[in-house]
Amino acid sequence: MTRSQLNAGASGAASTRHHVSFREISEHFAPGWFAAVMGTAVTVVAIFVLRNSVPFAAALQVIFLALAVLLFVVLLAPWSIRWLKHPQAVRRDLAHPVSAAFFPTMPISLIVIGIALEKTPLPFLPENVLWPLLLTLWGIGAAAILLFALVILTTFFHHAEIRWEASTLGWLIPPVSALLIPVLGLTLAMHYAGSLWGDVTFYASLLFLGMGSLLFVLMMATVFTRYIFYALPPAHLAPTVWVGIAPTSILTIIALRIAAPMQRYFAASPQVEEVLTLLAKVSGVTLWGFALFWLILALLVTLETHRKTPLPFALSWWAFIFPLGAFTVASGVLYQAVPVAFFLWIGLAMLIGLLGLWLVTLLRTAQGAWRGTIFLPHNAPGK
Repeated sequence: MTRSQLNAGASGAASTRHHVSFREISEHFAPGWFAAVMGTAVTVVAIFVLRNSVPFAAALQVIFLALAVLLFVVLLAPWSIRWLKHPQAVRRDLAHPVSAAFFPTMPISLIVIGIALEKTPLPFLPENVLWPLLLTLWGIGAAAILLFALVILTTFFHHAEIRWEASTLGWLIPPVSALLIPVLGLTLAMHYAGSLWGDVTFYASLLFLGMGSLLFVLMMATVFTRYIFYALPPAHLAPTVWVGIAPTSILTIIALRIAAPMQRYFAASPQVEEVLTLLAKVSGVTLWGFALFWLILALLVTLETHRKTPLPFALSWWAFIFPLGAFTVASGVLYQAVPVAFFLWIGLAMLIGLLGLWLVTLLRTAQGAWRGTIFLPHNAPGK
């Protein structure tokens, strides 16, 4: 492990406070910190899609959105300073097979915050401000996601010493990041239809959909093989198995939302749109089925890992949150398209689990931050 990747949080034994300077925090700032923003922002969307069954949904959306934006602003300072003041530490993490996969969590946060903003009623944010803001978040996020994907893959290709055992399902984060671009991009495409920005967002969304889908298949096959023939990752990385839930959850959402933009931009007839809508429902249920299977598998693997070696709290616990949130959103969107009660009940059960797990992880993270242990390098004394 690198010094900064997935810094372990405050364990039960670590009750003393460690005085960590801001310089040390910046130097050892783990790339995966922005997973906390992702997990908080996706909760906004999860509440939105199930809002008819959630009391005070609008108020909860505003609260979680405010927390997500606050977290992003707070985390952006040490993240940026690390790039400027500690470039060697950044390069070291980019070359590490575990750390590198978590760099896209920063631009992913921009995309997920954008999706959450679009779904949250904010009277003080007029539409003539909202949509350019969403377009800006989407553009910066998409460009950074593409850049990180290219940098990470080319770096891996030139490091022949990477061992199979070093791979985890965290490697799915770059494909997940590419798949999120169409989720916001297709919404922007419909809003800006008939303009240059409409064409840009629509066709870029299709390009990233292709890139993310094929990368998901390649990475999933690679890591799946590694999980079968080698020992599972250590306990503090066990949450990364949950990342496997996210890709097909996101693809479910895209499948159910892409028919209208395709009909608009390809000038399809109403009959073709009906066929697309039917195929979207079939594809949505199919993809959601794999996500459900992986959720059950991830739960079983996590419980077995915990039975053998109790899971220590680590920053990697945020890897539980976003995938579970994405599956909750997919369940809600699927219920809207295919109103079968089973999908609603699964979505509500997942939302309850999401809120509980988010709260526990947030409190443990805050505890680790207060004690200073979460900022220490992994395996440092006192952790």
